[in-house]
Amino acid sequence: MQMGNKLLLLLLGVLAATPAQAELYRYLNRQGVVVLDRQGVPPEYVGNGYEVIDEEGRVLRAVPPAPSAEELRQRVAAQRQARADAQLRRLYPRVADLEVARAHQLRDLDSLIVVARGNLNAVQQRVLGLEQQAAEQQRAGQPVPAALLQQLEGLRGEQRQAEAELQRLQELRQRSETRFAADRLRLVEILGREP
Repeated sequence: MQMGNKLLLLLLGVLAATPAQAELYRYLNRQGVVVLDRQGVPPEYVGNGYEVIDEEGRVLRAVPPAPSAEELRQRVAAQRQARADAQLRRLYPRVADLEVARAHQLRDLDSLIVVARGNLNAVQQRVLGLEQQAAEQQRAGQPVPAALLQQLEGLRGEQRQAEAELQRLQELRQRSETRFAADRLRLVEILGREP
């Protein structure tokens, strides 16, 4: 046992006395020349990638070049698309589920559009009625009462608001149609088949 411990201590001493394997850094400089350096890679060359080699020229590890701005943009776009695809699959496990959601949303929007058109028609009828009253006053040679003009101006403001609301709902319906169509195409692509 005594002899084994001495041998172990001797072996550890030899290993400690052996210099560690020196590492060299191999990279290309601006002129395209291969540089070997014991100190490391200068910061301006790190992004181009480099290799760490031993004294015998064996590659210990390779550090790839930093991705270009275009590669980074593509990675971000791919990650964004993967998240959107996962969300789409959570919302609609099947194309039929998307079709049901589309039908419900468009039906609801169509109902709101019908109400908005009704509101617009009602305001337009009231404006027409007040305009006729004002015209009758003028035909009779009487001035149009200020209250009537004020009421007419208020109704015209309501009419503009009703028109804007109708247009907003119609545009929302169109965007919904477009979004559902794009989602359907993507979902069919993700699922790999048309159910």
